[in-house]
Amino acid sequence: MITNTEIATLQDRWAHLRSHRRVVSRVKLLVEWEEGSSRQRANGITVDVSESGCMAVVSGPLRLNQCVRLIHPQNGKSAEAKVVWRDHEAWDVGLELVQPDASFWGVKI
Repeated sequence: MITNTEIATLQDRWAHLRSHRRVVSRVKLLVEWEEGSSRQRANGITVDVSESGCMAVVSGPLRLNQCVRLIHPQNGKSAEAKVVWRDHEAWDVGLELVQPDASFWGVKI
């Protein structure tokens, strides 16, 4: 069984590895990308967000290192991003904003 001290040590370690603080927040997104000559679009929702990106569940076949456009339907903002992590069994992806912008998400970070 893992102790509270071990949990705190792991959390501290991960905090130092991250470029920006993460906040648990569910933000609905549209994700767009080019596939051949056509534009593809999928719905997504974040699991957590930071100034530099998010972890999200996206209902589309995104590839690692793929460039996408994130569209925040509530505030109309859009941002270019890159898929930097992808779960091999599900639709979970890590998305890094090309230009970090904490205001994109519409939540306090």
